[in-house]
Amino acid sequence: MRVRRAIAEMGEYSPPLEERGAPDLLLLDFSESTVPPSAPVLRAMQDYLASGKVRMYPAYGDLRAKLARYVGVRPEQLLLTNGSDSAIQLILGAVLETGDEVVLAKPYFSIIGLTAESLGAKLVCPPYRPDFGYPFEEVVAAVTPRTRAIVVISPNNPTGTSAGVEQVETLLRRFPKLAVFVDEAYFEFSGKTAVPLLAKYDNLVISRTFSKAMALAGLRFGYAVSNAEFIRQLHKLRIPYDVNSLAVVAAAASLDHPEPWQAYVREVMERAKPLVERFLDERRIPYVKSDCNFMLVKEAAPAAVCEYLRQRAILIRPQRQTPDYVRVSIGTVAEMQRFLQAYADYLDQAGRGTATSPASGRPARAASARTPA
Repeated sequence: MRVRRAIAEMGEYSPPLEERGAPDLLLLDFSESTVPPSAPVLRAMQDYLASGKVRMYPAYGDLRAKLARYVGVRPEQLLLTNGSDSAIQLILGAVLETGDEVVLAKPYFSIIGLTAESLGAKLVCPPYRPDFGYPFEEVVAAVTPRTRAIVVISPNNPTGTSAGVEQVETLLRRFPKLAVFVDEAYFEFSGKTAVPLLAKYDNLVISRTFSKAMALAGLRFGYAVSNAEFIRQLHKLRIPYDVNSLAVVAAAASLDHPEPWQAYVREVMERAKPLVERFLDERRIPYVKSDCNFMLVKEAAPAAVCEYLRQRAILIRPQRQTPDYVRVSIGTVAEMQRFLQAYADYLDQAGRGTATSPASGRPARAASARTPA
């Protein structure tokens, strides 16, 4: 059966999902929450299943109103989606045609690039800077008369670094006829958002997800935010009832009871990640200072360290776009202590670094300055 040329020529997103369900595995490979949904969220799902209402198509009105209050926009500015991946597909599908150009700094979240390519668009990819800072001037210079959209991933996956909100506003103001699409999948961790700019610019659209901080990756709940007219256009493309009713219940309960996931975010960002950074500083392991719940760590033998940790029931992620690095998700303090002990054993076996005490998070001697990535 013949497929479109753009589909035949594009790559494939094939995440390593095998053997991730074992109960003893510490999953630090997909930047998911490392803890389950909170008790109120689980109860809400259990009550909904017990009610038998799964026989009905889902209703979205109440959740849209709650989400609008959380985001700080009007309900008509929101589109609920089947994960943020669906939001990405709808947004790019609405603005791109064959032959259009999309400016997207590299490395980037693969789904965005693959979606653009599937639509017959051409990716123009200025590289991130050596320290993985956002290449703002290069992005501006890459815009041509064929450019239709600029995509900003902030914080970026896989680098964890962010574009400045002022940089996003400059893009909006300088290119008022282009769609500026900001993916904010890790907003809850970074606290940085372009949402306030929606009041000033009609060419801005934002995507987010409940897969990360809210621990709902398996239920696939995300959303798009923009001006009401653009959201109305996106409604034309969406599949009816594509957000399932259990995801709706869990998302609403997460908004009604935010304290557990907010406490998890604080532990990750204020305690667990600094613990890992201190360890890497002491061992003089180069890493990228990130704004979210994962970080790139430079490794001389990425495949070897991934395999060693896998044998210790810990999964981290090798990188195709940044092959000298591995990506490590950040979980709770206890989980990162487990990771650091295993990683320390690997480094000692390889004869690298200096001794530390990862269990306490205190280096055995004064930590060195972070080696630039």
